[in-house]
Amino acid sequence: MRFHLMFLLLGPALSVAGEVKRPRGVSPSNQQFYDETKPFTCFDGSKTIPLDRVNDDYCDCKDASDEPGTSACPNGHFHCGNTGFKASYISSSRVNDGICDCCDATDEYNSGTGCENTCRELGKKERGILLKMTEVAKEGLKVKQQLIEKASKIKEEKKKKLDELRELKSLIENKMKVLKTAKEKAELPENEAKEKHQQAWKELTRAKQEGARAVVAFNELDKNGDGFVSVVEIQAHSELDGDEDDIFSEMEAQVILGGSSKIDLEYFQDLVWRNIKNEYKTEVSVGKPSESKTDTNYENMPDYDEETQALIVAAEDARDQFITVESSLQDTKDAIRNLEKELSMDFGQNDEFAYMFGKCYEVTNEYVYRLCPFEKIIQKLKQGGSETNLGTWHSWAGPEGNKYSAMKYDGGRACWQGPNRSTTVKLSCGKETVVTSCTEPSRCDYLMEMQTPAVCKEPQELAIEHDEL
Repeated sequence: MRFHLMFLLLGPALSVAGEVKRPRGVSPSNQQFYDETKPFTCFDGSKTIPLDRVNDDYCDCKDASDEPGTSACPNGHFHCGNTGFKASYISSSRVNDGICDCCDATDEYNSGTGCENTCRELGKKERGILLKMTEVAKEGLKVKQQLIEKASKIKEEKKKKLDELRELKSLIENKMKVLKTAKEKAELPENEAKEKHQQAWKELTRAKQEGARAVVAFNELDKNGDGFVSVVEIQAHSELDGDEDDIFSEMEAQVILGGSSKIDLEYFQDLVWRNIKNEYKTEVSVGKPSESKTDTNYENMPDYDEETQALIVAAEDARDQFITVESSLQDTKDAIRNLEKELSMDFGQNDEFAYMFGKCYEVTNEYVYRLCPFEKIIQKLKQGGSETNLGTWHSWAGPEGNKYSAMKYDGGRACWQGPNRSTTVKLSCGKETVVTSCTEPSRCDYLMEMQTPAVCKEPQELAIEHDEL
């Protein structure tokens, strides 16, 4: 492969040196199998034939190895030497079909087609491309080394920061324990004082409610409106009869009135109502006072006394201190979690991709595509509006031995009656980091091209890989 690279770069000087005689359509690596002094054996070992039956336009071997230079075998392959450019293989069916497939025109040796040898011209263009790629690779590699050095320093700083945050977390937790104890200590007398005040207000409210019910009951009982409730008026409410003899006597009614024949409102409220309020059936909709706090109007409750207000201020101050430290602890935990996540991520063999973390890159065609490496890919209209998730970070997706050449983002927004959207990001060497394109080769499956110094390699390694492709 290195010889081939030198051949491309040096050009014609080596193109005619040491030309090897071999059957038409045979690659140099397979020449050894076509020895003129021996019969030919099919590559699959299924048959041995005289050498003169090689390239006789009749397919003897099932693997087509006896007809490398003709179109006799449908499964055969013809080797294009393409001196001055890159060697290649074409299907045997394209030999002598009237179309020039090999740049050296060797595939049309018997078709009468006037093919021109364009290998030198193609080789020149190829060398130009390789030289340009080499220059880009050199410059990109310098940037990559800088990225690696910077990433190393930043990583050490973040590790140190993480240790500091973990130590800070421990200190904050200890402080929180002290403040929690102080808060609870301050809240205890506060709650007791507030409860005492609220209970007093509740009892007062209940008393007012009872007083209102008593007035309603008195007015209902005072049928003649003379300002008194009499024995006869009490007897009209049989539910107040305390025994089960079905006779509500005058004496029984007088007992309810405290021995009097009639009583006024004040006496009724103070002494009678509390004895009959549970049995009395009112004629209007006035319910009994509830034990629930929801029936107490705390908006109209008098202000707390100075002593209680002082306890409330002390408790609020203790709560504020605790909440402030609690918030600080949560912020510290979040920072620790984010740093741990970042430090655990695979940013390449030497963290060369770390510089992308937390950044976003865009490319625009009919849509705007935004790639946020190691996070997500978003699509949106140029005019704005809602965004469509094309996938969140999943993993590196390059081939074995070169996994950092592609990224995979999946689990994006589901297509209508289709799968969830996903995107593959192919990375190539570039002096700068830029997204060059985004397409949708198949429904809901996107392909994004991105250039970055992080994948740049030594120029010779780059050229060899290009030759292999």
